[in-house]
Amino acid sequence: MGISFGRRKLKIKVFNEPENKKAETAEKTDKLQVVPEIQVTEKEDVQKIKVTKDLKTILKEISSISVNTLNLSDFSVYSYYTSDNRIKFSKVFGSLNLSDITLEKYLSFADITVIRRATGLSVSERFRSSLIMLRSINGKSYIFIWSSILYEIFSDEKISQIKLLLDEMRNEL
Repeated sequence: MGISFGRRKLKIKVFNEPENKKAETAEKTDKLQVVPEIQVTEKEDVQKIKVTKDLKTILKEISSISVNTLNLSDFSVYSYYTSDNRIKFSKVFGSLNLSDITLEKYLSFADITVIRRATGLSVSERFRSSLIMLRSINGKSYIFIWSSILYEIFSDEKISQIKLLLDEMRNEL
């Protein structure tokens, strides 16, 4: 006789979607969204570096607010674009190192998605929940990821506070 344990359970909560579309939502998460192709010229590369420096300063402020005021454990940001019909990712800010496969899965999520796993997320065992937001700022597309060691931290109130932070950041750029 041995002791056996059940499989890990994954709970995903999607905001801003009607409740009768749960089956469609499950289908959507399995498919990759098509990202419009962005052509970058040399002049835009220079602007990209300048905007990224300003963006990193603002992201440091958001990170300190996220950790100190909102009691979240981690904050990471990735940018993405298409090149040669492939999606390319680059880490802009944060300590969370995610694979391209995980980031492509995040692109298939709805606008605001919370992932919870009681035993820890597969990308990092120390985190129990993550909030993923896809945003476009100044013509560039980003994946914003907030993570927490707590399982039920991302309430509607906390998400609205995070949205306000992003709106303030957008106004500063």
